Amino acid sequence: MVEAMNGQYSDVVERLFVIDCRYPYEFEGGHIKGALNLHQEDQIEDYFLKHPILPECPEKRVLLVFHCEFSSERGPRIDRDLNENEYPNLHYPELYILKGGYKDFFPLHK
Repeated sequence: MVEAMNGQYSDVVERLFVIDCRYPYEFEGGHIKGALNLHQEDQIEDYFLKHPILPECPEKRVLLVFHCEFSSERGPRIDRDLNENEYPNLHYPELYILKGGYKDFFPLHK
């Protein structure tokens, strides 16, 4: 994810969204640079589904990376909820969960 954030995959990745599903007080205590703090399902729907973000270049991808503190509950739950009504025609086929969540990311990438 860090490599994609730094543009190392710009030949295939047009945009990368990091979605922090933690509560605002957790986000304010520290977060991944550029992350969006969307902790409620309706916030995700408003941001990503009312006007889907599509790549301008068809050969490139829009990536969504969800996480919470441990990426064990809130992040994965919101990821599933975002896609439940669209399968197999997904607006965002490149959805990921940040392994280990913010807890594992922070010590490596302060």
